Amino acid sequence: MLSAQLLLPGRTLAADGAIIDLGLEARAFGLRGVLVHGRSLAATGSLARILAAMPADVRVRCHVHNGGEPLLDDVERLREYLRAEPVDWVAAVGGGSVIDLAKAAAGLRDAPEPVAAYQEGKTIPPATLPLIVAPTTAGTGSEATAVAVLTNPACALKASIRHATFMPRVVILDPLLLRDCPPATIAASGMDAFVQAFESLTSRHATPFTRALSELALVRIVNSLPQVYGGDLSRADDLQQGSFLAGVALAHSRLGVVHGLAHPLGARWHVAHGVACAACFPAALRFNRPVIQEDLALLRARLGRDVEDVFATWMNTMNLTSPFRGVTIADRDAIVRETLVSRSTLANPRTVTADDVHALLDDIFSAK
Repeated sequence: MLSAQLLLPGRTLAADGAIIDLGLEARAFGLRGVLVHGRSLAATGSLARILAAMPADVRVRCHVHNGGEPLLDDVERLREYLRAEPVDWVAAVGGGSVIDLAKAAAGLRDAPEPVAAYQEGKTIPPATLPLIVAPTTAGTGSEATAVAVLTNPACALKASIRHATFMPRVVILDPLLLRDCPPATIAASGMDAFVQAFESLTSRHATPFTRALSELALVRIVNSLPQVYGGDLSRADDLQQGSFLAGVALAHSRLGVVHGLAHPLGARWHVAHGVACAACFPAALRFNRPVIQEDLALLRARLGRDVEDVFATWMNTMNLTSPFRGVTIADRDAIVRETLVSRSTLANPRTVTADDVHALLDDIFSAK
């Protein structure tokens, strides 16, 4: 029934306006903290509201992430900032990039080696700095995992680092934080959540526990993403919680070849992760179809539609197109190698060979 190990956030709050309690939650860990956020949090006034609600005796320094998926240099800069003055906790309020940045920097604050060494496989020491997370998008599920995905632009490597102690101590799911999320971001992050729920359901490491979460996540995402994309926030809690549940599921079951491909392709073409996943999903579904017939039948019964129909409709209504169609691949062999060693690819329900990756790339990059 259960995975061999269960690793969950220490405490999760889910309610409209819950972000106002961030200071009170953080205060339990100490009076000195760093709040990591994106530029939009300040621009929309949400940062000011969060800071105004902090207890009077709590001292908070802010660190802004200027955007894009987190690079190794971004993590190094934040590590230096966390070391500059005593810090009792770190909070991340933002999308997946902000969360992964804060997770990696807080987790590695006291580690002796550069971040690159840990991305390349050096053993990560246990983290000591508590992390509090509040997602402002619904898609990555990073708030529910002990994983941070980082990019090294020097070698176009996008890969994760992970340690059990990276798991957030507190997660705040406030659907009101989605109100300032642009439709294009809702679409891209929502596609990421959908693919993660699907791949965690069909993963070879799925258990009855993770499958139940994945199925619930899929139903919630399918029944809420179009509405939230269209500006109806009455279903924002379903979308946000569906993303969270998919994160819990994938943390225990892993994913599949879509993510195995999306990381190297996203790193090279600088494509938003959710868009890369959406571009890779149809080819991966065609490849996996022979071994996931029962799962597809289950989803057809639960959703009332075929997964392909849902996906195709969304691509059209949310104006998503593949950035890879008709593009020439310069370093195909390197992409194949990175895809094959990915832990996501290794969890794919159908075994993936080098020839299979070449065929998938042909499908994804076809001009048709």
